[in-house]
Amino acid sequence: MSRSNSLYRAILAHAGPILIAQLASMSTTLVDTLISARVNTVDLAAVGIGSGLYISVMLAAAGVVQGLTPIAAHQVGAKEFQRLPATFQHGLMLCALLALGCFAILATPNWLLRMNAVSPEVAERTRAYLFILALSLPGTLIYRACGGMLNALGRPRALMFLGLANAISHALLAPALAFGWLGLPALGAVGCAASVAINTSLLAIAGLLYLARSKVSRDLHLLRGWQRPQFKQLAEHLKLGLPIGMSMFVEMSSFALIGLLVASLGAEAIGANRLLGNFAGTCYMLPLSISIATLALVGQAAGAQDWPRVRRTALTGLFLGCSISSVIGLLLWLFAGPLVRGFVPDPAVQAMALGLVVLIALYQFCDAAQTIAAQALRGLKITTLPMLGHILSFWGVGLAGGWWLCYQGWSEPLGLAGFWIAAVASSGLASVLFGAMLALALKRKTG
Repeated sequence: MSRSNSLYRAILAHAGPILIAQLASMSTTLVDTLISARVNTVDLAAVGIGSGLYISVMLAAAGVVQGLTPIAAHQVGAKEFQRLPATFQHGLMLCALLALGCFAILATPNWLLRMNAVSPEVAERTRAYLFILALSLPGTLIYRACGGMLNALGRPRALMFLGLANAISHALLAPALAFGWLGLPALGAVGCAASVAINTSLLAIAGLLYLARSKVSRDLHLLRGWQRPQFKQLAEHLKLGLPIGMSMFVEMSSFALIGLLVASLGAEAIGANRLLGNFAGTCYMLPLSISIATLALVGQAAGAQDWPRVRRTALTGLFLGCSISSVIGLLLWLFAGPLVRGFVPDPAVQAMALGLVVLIALYQFCDAAQTIAAQALRGLKITTLPMLGHILSFWGVGLAGGWWLCYQGWSEPLGLAGFWIAAVASSGLASVLFGAMLALALKRKTG
């Protein structure tokens, strides 16, 4: 019982600061939604489409960077601290390369907008929004690398303070740029993107300074003695990171593409989908924070070759995440009315969103299970098979199944509801697949 209680405390202590940091990060998209909804419906639609595309591409790159965390966590568990500088520096090298590639993708969205029949007015605003938002990629990825190293070290508290500072700064700067306060030009949704670009650059600088000078990490000399790129080091990052990046891209793009695939249903459907995505994303922050803590602690235990502790950590993380997410789903369902009306003033968007909130509530349990199981597998350096499970679940069942339900259906098209019904089904399938993979992996390690 004492071991179990100790693990609960360890996971919650690690997850708490991450949760606050993740919620602070998520608040930037909520702020953008609130601001754009009060500019006009076109800007709201541009933020809904553009931010979905940006998040999908950014998280795919961030997933590749996340390969740093299990590598570093294993080194910490094995007490191989002298290897950490090379691991971190090669992670930063990947950040630079990935930022360039992702910028090229986001700066040329015309083909995707045309393919999904986005209206010319919305498409023009989306292009401008995306171009400015793409400038935030270097800072975002470098900050993610700093966060990955702090998580591997088991010292995530700095992320909480940096995340809160970023959220406050964006909440002040974004409306000033969007509405033209203090004599500034009114940029609308583009002003929100400019605020993100400015603040993520500051975050990256702050993260690097903290790792270089704080008592937690200064003795590791993470930014000293820079080496030339080593193929073996980069290959290790890519072997773990590419499947993680692909998994994250599949999962997030399946939701981002909903915004494009429902574009022909009208601006109200795009706005309602954006609002539902914000709710689901906010709720997702809790299982995500627990899953990141679970990954780090599983990785440390695996590096120390303590397989009983690996098993206990993974199971404790699953129980915590699923239990708390179920409660959050219930609360979301109970307080859906005031939440929806508080975020969007348009009555048509409100009505559509309120009719679908129950699906977001049901989604929480399965989403928590699949997220934590997948991250525990990453802590064991198992990433390729889960990637295939993500593709089957989220592109196969979620996206393809959602399109069929939206525009065809068994008896009649279900519209936007079809995509969210399929999202619940896809997350349920993923939870079963990843749970089975984790059980088999733990059985092989612990007997």
